Amino acid sequence: MASPCIASYLSPREAAERLRGGGRILVGGCTAEPCDILDAVAADPEIWRGVTLTGAFIPGVNDRDLSALVPDGRVETVFITPGLRKDRARGTVAHLPMHYTAFHDRIARPGVIDAVVIMVPPPKGGTVGLGLCADFAPAAIASGARLIGLVNHAMPDAPGAPRLPLDRFDALAEGSAPLPELAPTEPDAINRRIARLIAGLVPEGGSLQLGLGGLQAAILEALHDRRDLGFHGGMISAGVLDAIEAGGFSRGVTTGVALGNRGFYDRLGNAEAVRFAPVNKTHSIACLSAIPSMTCVNSALQVDLTGQVNVEYVGGRQVSGQGGMVDFIRGARASAGGRAILALPSTARNGSISRIVPRLEAGVPVSVARSDVDFVVTEHGVADLREADMITRQARLIAIADPAFHDSLWQEVQG
Repeated sequence: MASPCIASYLSPREAAERLRGGGRILVGGCTAEPCDILDAVAADPEIWRGVTLTGAFIPGVNDRDLSALVPDGRVETVFITPGLRKDRARGTVAHLPMHYTAFHDRIARPGVIDAVVIMVPPPKGGTVGLGLCADFAPAAIASGARLIGLVNHAMPDAPGAPRLPLDRFDALAEGSAPLPELAPTEPDAINRRIARLIAGLVPEGGSLQLGLGGLQAAILEALHDRRDLGFHGGMISAGVLDAIEAGGFSRGVTTGVALGNRGFYDRLGNAEAVRFAPVNKTHSIACLSAIPSMTCVNSALQVDLTGQVNVEYVGGRQVSGQGGMVDFIRGARASAGGRAILALPSTARNGSISRIVPRLEAGVPVSVARSDVDFVVTEHGVADLREADMITRQARLIAIADPAFHDSLWQEVQG
């Protein structure tokens, strides 16, 4: 039962003790990672012996070895992070190859999640905001899971985030660890060439979904003079807020989480134009299909000559997961005038290998099916795969590969 009144904050360790033997715990990811509570458990893992931790932990951001916190327990994760990779072989980490909407629906079922632990801003007016991370926690909270909040004064109380009554929390602890950050990535010349091509594919009056990193920054640069767009995605970085402040995204901005540096977080504390929403709003096909000219742009690691896409494996090793990409792709394709775009540099390892490949290697999963891709873009051009037969697909994809690999790709096709 939720406490009718929270008189004082617990210490991070006391909060962790509340969940001793706590079954399955949804741990906040991205900027909601409850760092001080996890640090307390790391100092004494017996607190969470036998517990299962689950969540969407972002590679490069939430890289802690969570399996070390749960002796005789395990971690269930949508993404494989550097901190979790080595523990898969020991059977203590279970990768859930689920789209975001499927993972959301799973944790929304009563009884699946026993408790939620998230970082939140300080209470205000008898309520607590979800700060910069509204993606999955609301589903488990609505299902009746116990709720522990780690109050951190560094977490902005974003005006467009969902709020909960204070008495919905079993307990509030207080912490001061810095929020997880992701340093901005400066786009390089290849990203800028790709971005210019993508900008020509974005319909007037539409809405965008973008991933993070240098390509997103380059696309926002290429669209800097467009004032007729909206943004509807799972994650934003500083470039989106820059565009808002310059008069862009006049059709509104909706996101699940925000990720960037400290200065970006501080600005979001006053960003009235940014609405934070859970996954059943940001990634839902029903919601996306209702947005005219919804255009999603995501990065890929490899595309084969049938149009199949790999976004998870490098060198035979899993480095990420599908996340919400396929949700956005299918939602955009169901939108009137919508488009699903996959973008990637044509080569890797300083030009020594092609990212356009004859076929995905054995053991590499198909992250995005060939039937779900509208356009593939490299710095060498745009391959329109809509309604393209297999021979046409091969020709169009080879045409946007690096010229150094054209002959070998054609040999594979003809051999």
